[in-house]
Amino acid sequence: MDITRKEGEYLALVYRKQIENGERITTTGLARSLNVTPATVTESFQKLAAKDLIEYRPYHGIKLTKTGNTEAEKLLRRHRLLETLFVKMLKLTPKAACNEAARMDYYCSDELANHICGTYYHPIRCPCDKQIFGERSCIGCAQEGGS
Repeated sequence: MDITRKEGEYLALVYRKQIENGERITTTGLARSLNVTPATVTESFQKLAAKDLIEYRPYHGIKLTKTGNTEAEKLLRRHRLLETLFVKMLKLTPKAACNEAARMDYYCSDELANHICGTYYHPIRCPCDKQIFGERSCIGCAQEGGS
């Protein structure tokens, strides 16, 4: 799937809020979180819906589709594996590692993520204690791909 970096940020944030934290996603709430206008969020929701990554009904919130959920988990897997690398190898704090990973996760290839995963024996939790999703293409990864 071809998604932009900004779309990836939205997907990951929606996943974190909706799936991991059980929060309802609203245009205004997401606009505050991203420091953008509600109109910008609405436009992004429309683009994500056109790519079948979310179900969007104005004034009723959004929901990740199966494809959107899968893409969000891929992005979060890369982010969390980069965090693991930065904490274990570079001795960054978990917060600093998260900030650095956020700058790079979109650009991290699946191959690099799989190498990091294998190097650290296929971790299931990142330094922030969030789930690291398995990937079928990661040789030796005992986890199932996706959720």
